[in-house]
Amino acid sequence: MAERDPDSAIRAAHRACMIEPKSRRLWNNFLLLLKTNGRAHELQTRTPRRQQQVPPLAQHPVDLEAAEARYRQLLDQMQTRSWEGWTPSRVEDSKYRFPLTREHLARFRSSEVSSGTQTAPDRPEGFPPLDFNQFYPPYSDADRARYTPLAWGQYAGLISRLFRRQGSGINWYDSAIIDDDRFGARVLELPGVGTVTGKSLNASYYACRIMSLIPKNGVVLEIGGGFGCLASRLMAIRPDVTYLLSDLPVNMVLTHTYLTSLYGDAVTGLWQDDDTLSAGHRAVVVPPWRLRSLPLRVDLAVNTMSFQHMDQRNHLFYGGVMKTLGVRSLYHVNRNEHMTTPEADTMVLPAEQYEFMKDFEIVESHDFDGRWIEVVAKARN
Repeated sequence: MAERDPDSAIRAAHRACMIEPKSRRLWNNFLLLLKTNGRAHELQTRTPRRQQQVPPLAQHPVDLEAAEARYRQLLDQMQTRSWEGWTPSRVEDSKYRFPLTREHLARFRSSEVSSGTQTAPDRPEGFPPLDFNQFYPPYSDADRARYTPLAWGQYAGLISRLFRRQGSGINWYDSAIIDDDRFGARVLELPGVGTVTGKSLNASYYACRIMSLIPKNGVVLEIGGGFGCLASRLMAIRPDVTYLLSDLPVNMVLTHTYLTSLYGDAVTGLWQDDDTLSAGHRAVVVPPWRLRSLPLRVDLAVNTMSFQHMDQRNHLFYGGVMKTLGVRSLYHVNRNEHMTTPEADTMVLPAEQYEFMKDFEIVESHDFDGRWIEVVAKARN
């Protein structure tokens, strides 16, 4: 019986991908061969691109005391406005009472206050949910040995998706995924690439996907911005873009804190009714109740993995916001399967059937990994 020759199989699979670069089947076969032979990292050099560089990560001071006070004010607003359509669904009811101290803010990426924005390995598997009495532990040597190959596999899978989409964003991916340990992030080292987190790998993919959907000097609205990881990557790649972010109070504070640490005074928040947009601000955190009053038109609305946590009134609220702001395009990645949840939760619907999708025409729709779907849509009028 002839011996198995993985090198020849990998070379043949790679040639097939170069001949038919948009073939999902061929890329999946090639990626499987690399993964099963412990060589997922090779996709870094086997995928044709002209690598671009983003500016190095800056470090600006952040006023954590002011952030803590702002969080209390936003929580008060949420209680006062509890009947409004943006407030938490039953799935996220705990967001009414998340504790957020200066210590949590200083290390929020190792704290349960950011649990909804992170998954393993950034958030340890088996860590007690909503345990605010301890921080995530650092990686052990065993953790690094386990998770680094998984990070390479995630990296390779996202690179191959970018290449299949034929977008220029792939040229920015390697530099955009670099992360650091600010605010307690658990970083992994990918030799030849740099330090990354699971979050930075995904967020940079989204940034590279949407960069070509935004016109020059365009305006982006991210609904459910997490802690600003995607925003930070797109701002590095597209310095001409104005980036608006809106979320629940805890995430608005985390977003403002994180982006300020990277971009300083170029980041602001419209916390009070008399706060206004002004020139020079590249990122603006906007409380949901102020979105409809913004004096601008939005080119692209973005949501990644949070529409599925919203109920019908949330979807109606944000659908109305998108209409008011004249959103031209929508990009979102969300769960695309029926779920068993309370009757009022619209996350039982696949992502393509959300209520507000009737206002959009789907341009692209791609399975992400069997559970998630990636959607690009254009406004119908």
